[in-house]
Amino acid sequence: MIAAPWHREALGRLLARRPRMPHALLVSGRTGIGKVDFARELARSLLCESPIDRFACGECPSCHWFSQSNHPDYREIVPEASEEGEGDAADADAGKDSKKSLVIKIDQVRRIRDFVALSTHRAGHRAVVIHPAEALQPAAANALLKTLEEPPPATVIVMVADRPARLLATIRSRCESVALRAPARDEALAWLASGGAQDAGAALALAGGAPMLAARLAQPEEREWRRKVVAELSRPDGAHSLSFSAGIDRPLLERTIFVMQTWVHDLLRLKNASEPRHHVDCVPALKAKARRARLERLLALDRELLEARRLVSHPLNARLAAEHLMMAYNRATLA
Repeated sequence: MIAAPWHREALGRLLARRPRMPHALLVSGRTGIGKVDFARELARSLLCESPIDRFACGECPSCHWFSQSNHPDYREIVPEASEEGEGDAADADAGKDSKKSLVIKIDQVRRIRDFVALSTHRAGHRAVVIHPAEALQPAAANALLKTLEEPPPATVIVMVADRPARLLATIRSRCESVALRAPARDEALAWLASGGAQDAGAALALAGGAPMLAARLAQPEEREWRRKVVAELSRPDGAHSLSFSAGIDRPLLERTIFVMQTWVHDLLRLKNASEPRHHVDCVPALKAKARRARLERLLALDRELLEARRLVSHPLNARLAAEHLMMAYNRATLA
């Protein structure tokens, strides 16, 4: 849960303002760079009773409670379907239980209001982390707005968002913005290597430079699935839509869409005389497909994949969706 080393400086600057900490922060940045860990470490350090150089000591009763996920002055609000997830990575199993909510409901926000109305247990700060903030239902967002308009003392609400523009403008205007960036490539590769990631360079390229997403993509099961999807996308005679899609469930569909999106982005770069960015270890196959692909159809496919990714968490027939996307890919690349 410790914040990523490339965010340590930004975290230190915020913690230096501990006596006058803003009541609401909006932490934003691309997926997979460690935004949630940043928010949690900020909360842990604010609640720490014996901070060392502004950061959490890790030894006091407050730090112990925090590490056990039972600090009386801390709450973390996420959709029910993400309660088992970690960091910025999507929970691969979230789609398996359609009964779990994919949004943050108004009842959850009302519980926040009840929580911040109480006195703090340790006579210090109180912290609330909400992620992903884009998952707030409209009614929940409006309920949260009331709390932001009348902030209780010694309370910090930290909202984490990949796409802050999707939040109500009135919510954004009441939060101080904290925009986090991905680290430099060398720093990211060193961090991945320290964790034992295999093919770290390829994983980091696939993740668009986001180290924590790259760490997940470097896992053996993720690497194997990517190989399977890329092999299908590379077929000179086109993807075999029916056989490939047999047995695909919603989590696999989400992973397939991600690989297809990054593959199509690389094809578009090649069509525009640029070098591939994501699948840097598949350049010959990409160039072979790009030669036959039609630019206007690739652009249409890119839009279709974006919409499919947006809807993937909703009830749908994963097999039919995969078939449809693979057939659309064939139409774009077999001109």
